Amino acid sequence: MLSFVLVLGGSFGLFAPSARAADEYDGLRTKWKALLVGGASVNTSDADIAASIQSTTSKANGFWTSLDKSAGRTALWSDLADWSASSTITGSYNRLKTMAIAYSTSGSSLQNNAALKSDIAAALDWLFANKYNTTKSETGNWWDWEIGTPLILNDIMTLMHDDLTSAQRTNYLNAIQKFCPDPTKRTISPSVTETGANRLDKALIVAVAGVIGKDAAKLTAGRNAISQTLLYVTDGDGFYTDGSFVQHTDVAYTGSYGSVLISDMAKLLYLLQGSTWQVTDANLGNVYKWVTDSFQPVMYKGAIMDMVRGRAISREESEDHEAGRSIIVSLVRLAEGAPADKALQIRQIAKGWIAQDTTFANYYADMGVSDIVRVKALMADNSISAGSDLVKTHVFAGMDRAVQLRPTYALGLSLFSSRISAFEYINGENGKGWYTGAGMTSLYNGDLSQFGGNYWATVDMYRLPGTTTDGAVSATPVNSKHYTGNRNWVGGSMLGDSASVGMDFSMTPVTGTTLAGKKSWFLFGDKVAAIGSGITSTDNKRVETIIENRKLNSAGTNALTVNGTAKSTASGWTEAMTNVSWAHLAGSAAGSDIGYYFPTPSAVSGLRETRTGAWSQINTGQSTAQVTNRFLSLAFDHGNNPNGATYAYVILPNKTASATAAYAAAPDISVLENTTSAHAVRDAASGTVGANFWNDAVKTVNVNGIAYLTSNKKSSVTVTEAGGELTVATADPTQANTGTIRIEINRTATSALSIDPGVTVVSLAPTIKLDVNVAGSLGKSYTAKLALGSAVVTNISAEADAYVRDGASASTNFGADASLVVKNDGAGYARESFVRFNLAGVSGPVASAKLQLTPTSVGMTGILHQAYLAASDSWDESTITWSNKPASGALLGSWTVPAAGTSALIDITAEVNAAIAGDKKVSIRIAGASNQGANGWANYGSKEHASEVSRPVLVLVQ
Repeated sequence: MLSFVLVLGGSFGLFAPSARAADEYDGLRTKWKALLVGGASVNTSDADIAASIQSTTSKANGFWTSLDKSAGRTALWSDLADWSASSTITGSYNRLKTMAIAYSTSGSSLQNNAALKSDIAAALDWLFANKYNTTKSETGNWWDWEIGTPLILNDIMTLMHDDLTSAQRTNYLNAIQKFCPDPTKRTISPSVTETGANRLDKALIVAVAGVIGKDAAKLTAGRNAISQTLLYVTDGDGFYTDGSFVQHTDVAYTGSYGSVLISDMAKLLYLLQGSTWQVTDANLGNVYKWVTDSFQPVMYKGAIMDMVRGRAISREESEDHEAGRSIIVSLVRLAEGAPADKALQIRQIAKGWIAQDTTFANYYADMGVSDIVRVKALMADNSISAGSDLVKTHVFAGMDRAVQLRPTYALGLSLFSSRISAFEYINGENGKGWYTGAGMTSLYNGDLSQFGGNYWATVDMYRLPGTTTDGAVSATPVNSKHYTGNRNWVGGSMLGDSASVGMDFSMTPVTGTTLAGKKSWFLFGDKVAAIGSGITSTDNKRVETIIENRKLNSAGTNALTVNGTAKSTASGWTEAMTNVSWAHLAGSAAGSDIGYYFPTPSAVSGLRETRTGAWSQINTGQSTAQVTNRFLSLAFDHGNNPNGATYAYVILPNKTASATAAYAAAPDISVLENTTSAHAVRDAASGTVGANFWNDAVKTVNVNGIAYLTSNKKSSVTVTEAGGELTVATADPTQANTGTIRIEINRTATSALSIDPGVTVVSLAPTIKLDVNVAGSLGKSYTAKLALGSAVVTNISAEADAYVRDGASASTNFGADASLVVKNDGAGYARESFVRFNLAGVSGPVASAKLQLTPTSVGMTGILHQAYLAASDSWDESTITWSNKPASGALLGSWTVPAAGTSALIDITAEVNAAIAGDKKVSIRIAGASNQGANGWANYGSKEHASEVSRPVLVLVQ
């Protein structure tokens, strides 16, 4: 075993290989090299593989030719000579990596080229001696020093391993050790714990360095650093159980940092699979949930939605389909080491996206050789079917995003709050992103190139579809500033294919203006209703709500029809149209028409424009070349200094002009309320009502002039009535309510069919009342499904109740206590409870009778309680004690005690009907099934409890 020596000293630990079996390290290195260049058995006669090799060879030749080889060189390339920019170091190593790939790739004309090998080695030594070594300190962007450069340098050492001396490898490894010694920490700021993509980048760096240096400790550290990223988070960076992914504390980043994370995860699992360092973390299964919960809902036919890409939208080389392809390639790699069922699922999803993505002239162009082999094998495998489109409506409460996915289109909503930033600007990237999180509505359909083809370099980024804007921005965005809002009502409730989403916004923390208002989107099946209220500004700026701003075909001739009249297709056309009840925009491809319906005939401004821009205008590191696109926009003009302005419109994806006209003549969407108290919309076709309640106050929404839905707190509620059932979903978009929301629906139900934990049925008649405990809910939707009918539901309060206790308290009465205590325990500590109901007012037998008990506090989970018929009804709550309690009768039912605030329902129909025919009274004894120890207790609310919803109730259905 070779002993490595350090050429340049430092005050950090030296990179010293351990004495583990060389063959395992060498095997892992060979495996990593195969990922980089495809291995020796690659079919170089395959046209796509040959093209990839040729492309890499051509780039490498270009870099080699322009490489400064002079003895007195001050840079390796003349166009990469600004050493005040840390990206120059990463960029220089990256060019050397391209040269090393060509040198190491079978089929490349540069493979094993001695002169190229010599020049690469000399260049590596020059960079080590002058720019990246153990004596240097970080300047500029920490990422280049701690992640960008070491990732690339590891790859170069893997590719050139046998052509570098042990001293060279030691030098380079020690440079990496200087800047990335611990994958869990930020080297330049040790108090910062790495999270998300940055953590996995570093885990990969340390693990691969361990392979190259034959260091078991490094491999172990790299593997162990993975574990933290596998855990779901409730704030800050990482994956959330609702599918959200956040990086940089408050930016929705599934499609950028999330893409890096899943790529790193796939690489690490590929590298370590079957080795001494194989990942065995019990939470590894979460990775496969990310595929279906986090990535699949924000992908459309191979494109990753821009609303989850943050500042990456400003990168010319990585538009939505290119970025989506990178994710797909990572998922195909991930499938290799996944359990069989998950591997099949991932491959089917990936295959479906690839098959549907028609935006690439050649899907394999610019793809690495090993990935071409994997993806081609997937597409050629007839045993794996292509996955179908995901149909789903989902609110990502953790990152202020929502999606509506249908078979022929997808819609994304990009919002911001006091929790999530409106946009991010770092290092000159995304300089015009101010409104990308301010309600931007992105509609994906048959026009797969809508958000590609230089969209972001040419669209008016201050008039994005869905936003309410005054066009104002601060002079220059602040690097790395957190542009979070000052309001927390952002999110919504989701119910099946429907969702009610809203945003209470103020642009003051973002652009500095006074523009504010309330915006909602109701996602109902294949329609999207958008309404707004309270739109106010005092800055004397023109305020608009942008209904649409669509990229047109290359000639800009997409037909616009308004109220049956065709509008001009000439660029520069503008018109202030009045009494608009519907509009239709022809798409640029099959399946991309869009209809628009206005519930109240409205004034709408139209504009066709030819826009020319450059990527450098939104990202200083990008091309200055001028590019052009044509756009059509529709907008509500709220004028200067609006005070309480409103708007309403409905998007009808994929409808033809005639279908849009027919819909406008007989719409099924109606706006119930559009005020600063509530937004509410009804879809008659599905029997759905969506409502966003903006204030902590009792507020009722009417349907056809009759009270229908009431909430007493800020909330989002979606209700559907169909097939004799009513289903209601309730959420707290503020994520700040530590108590309950009382929902009342002016309907009568006969029974509860299914109730989410946290929902308490207060009454089923004469109105439905539910209490929803949203404490700590993080914006989650709570659902209750109830059976509707003409039956009469009666709630009977307890006539008497009390608990009793043995031992020294055996003669003590507790009838006035606010709790009914139950605990099966040793002598002196046991407690039971009794409750009696008077049925004198009930005539005839009932269809159903259920005892409702609501725990107010619980000692532990998993306690089993039982209800018995009491042998006598003649006890009195003011005198009952353990010593004189009634004898126990038949067992009526058992249940596991629910969480505090969640009711238990025990069916006692037979006993109630017997009592109706007898003495008109029924008494129930409640006891613990077994001794669960000191914490095996539960307190149910008694009839004396201060909270009505906690008191015992007998629910009768007749």
